[in-house]
Amino acid sequence: MTVRAYLRASTADQDASRARESLTTFAADHGVKRLTFYTENASGAKLERAELDRLIDESEPGDVLLVEGIDRLSRLTQDDWETLKRRLRDAGLLIVAKFVPMTWDALKATQAQRTDWTHDAIKSALRDLMIELAAAKAREDYEVRRERAAQGIAKRRELEESGAVPKAYAGRKADADMHRRIVDLRTRGMSYSEIVDTLRTTRPTVARALRAAGMISSEKEE
Repeated sequence: MTVRAYLRASTADQDASRARESLTTFAADHGVKRLTFYTENASGAKLERAELDRLIDESEPGDVLLVEGIDRLSRLTQDDWETLKRRLRDAGLLIVAKFVPMTWDALKATQAQRTDWTHDAIKSALRDLMIELAAAKAREDYEVRRERAAQGIAKRRELEESGAVPKAYAGRKADADMHRRIVDLRTRGMSYSEIVDTLRTTRPTVARALRAAGMISSEKEE
């Protein structure tokens, strides 16, 4: 069999290969000696992704698609998720996610077993259910972050128009660009520490940018 590990990050500022060592160790712990990696920077909410497409095209029935979490594979709408699942089924791929233990059995199954899971229909149904729940949660998290960010920006603009607060992003263009990048990464779910490391900035700068965008008030940093 071939275990095809898919590594994805949302933006070019993030390191898509961050999980490579983690997945290599995880696979080795489950008896897998060799992984084929596919790495790209692309939104999980986008169905068309070059490396994911290549992974599917190069797969054979019984191969494994290994991801760290289902959110690395999908933050898709339900319709697009159904489309992706059909493509994976047609290719004969089985999903294994490090953070979804119910899927791990596929790494120890034989090629014939993975190709035909009717030998244990109940276990297969449970695996599919766990994957569905994880995919739904990934999409929900994505939508919630987008909604909260939009609400924060709208609130900030309302305050600016009323004169209650100074205009956001006033000042040097470099500062404005940094603020926009910080807001974008935060909207995508990155923590303060991850943003600091990615953009090589400081926590106070992150806090100022998010406060200017109306995404935080005086709560503690995460």
